Amino acid sequence: MTTTPKPITEDDAFRIEDRAPIGTRYTNEDGPVTLVAYEVDPHTRTARPLFIADEALTKKPSTHWYDRATVGSIPVYDISDVVGIGDPALNPTQPDPEQAILARAAFANRTEPTFLDTSVFSRVHLHDDLNSEEEVEAFLAYAKAELELREAQWKLDKAARERSAKIARMVDVKGSQQAAARALGLNQSTVSRALRERPERP
Repeated sequence: MTTTPKPITEDDAFRIEDRAPIGTRYTNEDGPVTLVAYEVDPHTRTARPLFIADEALTKKPSTHWYDRATVGSIPVYDISDVVGIGDPALNPTQPDPEQAILARAAFANRTEPTFLDTSVFSRVHLHDDLNSEEEVEAFLAYAKAELELREAQWKLDKAARERSAKIARMVDVKGSQQAAARALGLNQSTVSRALRERPERP
């Protein structure tokens, strides 16, 4: 259940019913790109397209820590990255199945940025086409459940970090992990693990 590709602008409504097929090729003055996925907000029923540029597929992935943290292993663009004042629309171009396969594989295998994008709590990636209204509704139901799980996991990670900080404080106050473990009623190995394996800050 997709629509015939048409020019895309920043002013589009991006309704999930208006999706062009994943793998569709577009171009503007900066060169061709492939539509590789959608960012779906199940609450607003919107699907914003994501693109990988042909140019990015020919470059070696950057190993610089900042690029890895903010971009990941390959740049992925949303519509605001590929259109602008001087080039207000992204236009469909001739299909290129081989290039589309390469771009979709690059997206599926990319290393995500390590810096948290707050959109992960409101959007879920759609990696393939949905071919009926029933499939759309099933995906939206999954997306809502996925976002609820992400929020719950984030809260759990936050609580675990706070607990580890409190254990560390108790160790400092008591002077040793053994003394802190006794006071808290924990195994010393539990105290050591809490200090060593603190979840990364999201």
